[in-house]
Amino acid sequence: MNFPTITRNNWMCCSIILVFLALGSPEPLQAQENQKERITIQVKNQPIQKVFDDLSKQTGLKFFYGEAIANRNVQVNLKFKNAPVNSVLNEITRQANLYFKRENNTIAVSLGNAGNASVPVTQDRKVTGIITDERGEPIIGANVVVKGTSNGTVTDLNGQYSIEANGKSILLISYIGYLSEEVAVGNNKTLNIQLKEDTQKLDEVVVIGYGTQKRSNLSGAISKISSEVIDSKPVTNVLSALQGEIPGMVVQRTSGQPGNEEFDLNVRGASSTNGGNTPLVLVDGIPGDMNMINPQDIEAISVLKDASASIYGSRAAGGVVLITTKKGKSGAPKLTYNGNLAITKMTGIMKAPTNYEMAIMDNEANIHNGAAPLYTQELLDRILANDPNPIDHPTQPGWKLFFTNTDWMDELLTNGVQHRHNLTISGGGEKSNYYLSAGYSKQFGVVKYADDNNTKYNLRMNYDYRLAKWLKLETKVSLDNQKRTDIGSNGAWVIGEAMFDMPNFPIYNANGEFFTQGGWSNAIALAKESETATFNTREMNGNFRLIADITDGLVFNAQVGLNYKNKNNEDIAKAIPLYTWDGDINYYTGAGSPEQSAVDRTTEETIYQNYTAYLNYNKNFGLDHHLDAMLGMAYEAEEVRMFMARRDNFITDELWELNLGGTGNMKNDAKAEHWATSSAFARIGYSFKNKYILETNFRYDGSSRFAPGNRWRMFPGVSASWRISQEEFLKSSKVFNELKLRASYGQTGNQEGIRLYDYIQLLKFRDDGWGTKLTYPFGSGSQTQAMGLDVLAGVNRTWEILENINAGVDAAFLDSRLGFSFDYFVKMNNNMLIPVTYPSMLGATPPDTNSGKLRTNGFELTLNWTDKIGNVEYSAQFQLSDAKNKLVEYGGSDTYELGLNKTREGYPINSYFAYVYDGVVKDQADLDAYKKLEGVPSNIGIGDAKFKDLNGDGKISTYGDKEGDDGDAKYVGSTTPRYTFGLNLGAKWNNFDISVFFQGVAKRTLFREGEFSMPWSDWWRYPPQFYYGQTWNEDRQDAYYPRLTHGDIRHWNYQASTMQKINAAYVRLKNIQIGYTLPKSLLQKIGIERTRFYVSGQDLFEIHGVKGGWDPESDTGGFNYPFQRYYSFGIDLTF
Repeated sequence: MNFPTITRNNWMCCSIILVFLALGSPEPLQAQENQKERITIQVKNQPIQKVFDDLSKQTGLKFFYGEAIANRNVQVNLKFKNAPVNSVLNEITRQANLYFKRENNTIAVSLGNAGNASVPVTQDRKVTGIITDERGEPIIGANVVVKGTSNGTVTDLNGQYSIEANGKSILLISYIGYLSEEVAVGNNKTLNIQLKEDTQKLDEVVVIGYGTQKRSNLSGAISKISSEVIDSKPVTNVLSALQGEIPGMVVQRTSGQPGNEEFDLNVRGASSTNGGNTPLVLVDGIPGDMNMINPQDIEAISVLKDASASIYGSRAAGGVVLITTKKGKSGAPKLTYNGNLAITKMTGIMKAPTNYEMAIMDNEANIHNGAAPLYTQELLDRILANDPNPIDHPTQPGWKLFFTNTDWMDELLTNGVQHRHNLTISGGGEKSNYYLSAGYSKQFGVVKYADDNNTKYNLRMNYDYRLAKWLKLETKVSLDNQKRTDIGSNGAWVIGEAMFDMPNFPIYNANGEFFTQGGWSNAIALAKESETATFNTREMNGNFRLIADITDGLVFNAQVGLNYKNKNNEDIAKAIPLYTWDGDINYYTGAGSPEQSAVDRTTEETIYQNYTAYLNYNKNFGLDHHLDAMLGMAYEAEEVRMFMARRDNFITDELWELNLGGTGNMKNDAKAEHWATSSAFARIGYSFKNKYILETNFRYDGSSRFAPGNRWRMFPGVSASWRISQEEFLKSSKVFNELKLRASYGQTGNQEGIRLYDYIQLLKFRDDGWGTKLTYPFGSGSQTQAMGLDVLAGVNRTWEILENINAGVDAAFLDSRLGFSFDYFVKMNNNMLIPVTYPSMLGATPPDTNSGKLRTNGFELTLNWTDKIGNVEYSAQFQLSDAKNKLVEYGGSDTYELGLNKTREGYPINSYFAYVYDGVVKDQADLDAYKKLEGVPSNIGIGDAKFKDLNGDGKISTYGDKEGDDGDAKYVGSTTPRYTFGLNLGAKWNNFDISVFFQGVAKRTLFREGEFSMPWSDWWRYPPQFYYGQTWNEDRQDAYYPRLTHGDIRHWNYQASTMQKINAAYVRLKNIQIGYTLPKSLLQKIGIERTRFYVSGQDLFEIHGVKGGWDPESDTGGFNYPFQRYYSFGIDLTF
């Protein structure tokens, strides 16, 4: 098999050579005195910040200075060759009136006295202290000045300062990105001051593809959230914390099972009908699993949503999520502990009727069928009296009729418990920084009696080491282990079984044995007696990166990413004895055969390798021009191997080794897969006066999934922005603090609709469609399994190409207290793979062709407000986004069915088509008139459903008579969430803090489906409780729902129509947290730097209109593990 020409062996050799070169590089930096270090520098009209950068690169010295110096437009002229540092600094002092104070390898820069630097300001004592941020972290390089004088200094590596001042002095403290503070000295000799972050003025750095950028320089649509957002949620899965937080990103839950939470993650809507809608997730530049990473290890998350994702080409059809993990910082070792304990309470459970309510509904159904009611008044009274003595069933021989009531859900489910702990050690020095983290979490599910839990261990080591002045090594290694225990496969649907178990069936028979009749299951027996299924996942990630400063502005990066994942699963289906009321035994087993247990064991191993190398060039040309360029190449490959074995009919239920099972039905299966891509990529960015910004990027990808000749494709992107607020006519504006226009165009690729070897003609074993092998006689007459063509090879297929267009505006008003951002986007897939139809005589499935078109468009809006009233800081952020799609071309296909349709040309993906409900048949005249329509059942009666004849052709039908006529089925909505929104509110007062987060969806359509779409799907299936008292009968002729019946007319009444349509819009209190940080004065004596306690709640309540107890995020089939509400208490400690 021919893969792209760059082989992984070549990359491996290059990587090994790079590592050995690094280890053999010049000796690391040494702390030296000013006169021992030598500098060669020649600059003219060079900004002082750039001079400091040059000096740092030559000497390894670190220069710290405050906002007052950073904001000065100071330029210097220097010409030195092999000169001592002291000489260079003295010349800077002469030209720029700056003064320097050295401490080891750190130089603090402060303002001098322009009039006479040698004349001291009148002082009477020394004032000392520490400057910290809101977390208690020391701020290095904060500017401390006596107001009204030139007397000033900056803080050292520990945030400490020392300055001469008198009792009448006022200290002015400032630092870039923080609100300045003024503090009166008074009689104090020690003043410890906390600076608060100025979130509006801070020009934060945002991670982009293969680099970083300041937010002010971004021209693409990129969103970022910090670790604070994630840390505030009492969850063990980062996807739970992201729901509703990022505009344009939709995170939708489908299960609440511990360790098996299922999320649909989507950025800016659908990209294809074939997959590729989930964004590429990169952890420190390497593909990773968001379900496995420890949320406490995340520093920030950036989401690339437009042309900015083009730099990742074929993997970025659904956008890109860039996760940056935490790193150590220079300073003394810091030990941090985070702990959280949560009680969980289930929600979103369908409500079953009581035995009495079901009896009343059963009587109505029998009467409407023309039969006598089953429950006489005497029997109803026995139900109300909870009579424990059953009678023989009047209509079902061998059955008993019971009068007690069993709430199966209440018996099966309980509250859960979750606790998580995280311990980190971080710090660093001149040559290295380190971050060590250990995380542990344990979740106990809501199923009683069963071993329903999930355990996760996370270990991470991030270590940066400066091998030489020009060379740095970054290593990031993580080990993740997850063990989930569940009920064996015969109890995998135990919650669904509890929903199906009849409320008039007891749990135990008269002998105390688990009860059954009619082959019914018993959910409590399954939970108590089933063996435990275990699902083990072990993952190891290694990420190694060399960064070499080649010359001024030119940096080389070489990165190797390795991932190993191993899954070992064991699933046991135990034959569980159940008993009738009279004691007859009936075995229940998920193995499919009576009295036979079964074991399935599966092992899957995945090895992923990524090799990347790129050059970054960053250069200022004078004061007005800035160039940022990047050129690189990458190779990635993945191998997957799986093996499965199964046996049943075990000789004992005490040992579950495969060799103890029978051989009659034993099975095994295996697979081996491999894929690879090679890439070259580039980016060029140009900025003029920091107000006109242009950026282009390219990626050239080759994939092993396509036939030679169709493997390679170029994916370009371009973006531009105009910072209007930097223009002279707006600089003095009192309205705008920031105003920027953005626009972008880019292409990304999608290959998810193609299997790994579709370009090769494959054969497959044939069966009859029901699993039975087809054989034919061969040779001496022995039977040989038949083989035939699989899907016909698709040698002409190629990439799906998505075009992304974006236009946006960013603005800030009222001294940056009010922020605004808006984006409008269009995403077009113009050569989407779609199936084609050929005559059945072809004998094989034809390959898909690149002939479909999908269009998605939408918008994103963000508003934020930050202000302060007295000692109270408060903030609010609202975000709203929408994405709608349309299948523009889908092979001319116009076929559809009542209910949910994934694809129909001219409509959104996952559209519902349904009849329009017109109420019930009211009387005989109404019945006679309605029965004249063709297609109306002959047995329809008064109280049954009517549907509108929309096209007026005299019949009720899905399709009309004429081509293009939809008949009476109408498009009534899509499952795609529309108008997703979030509202974040926060406030701080003294040591208290509170945050409140609401999240929701303003438009989404669901239909009641499955077993509970109608009151009686079968006579033995109980109806959902919300139908009780809401269906038509003689006493409720204005009821909305049709009459109850056990007859076939129920399928007419409750077919897909607007009656079954559910408005699944909702607003949810997603999270609330109240915290208190203990004063430092109480902690210093016991060696604790910071202590914060908090209480938190997650998913506390919802406002929605979904009937029956279901959660608006879940479907209505009734089999999902319920979502949970979290009530938690936590503590954060820093030593």
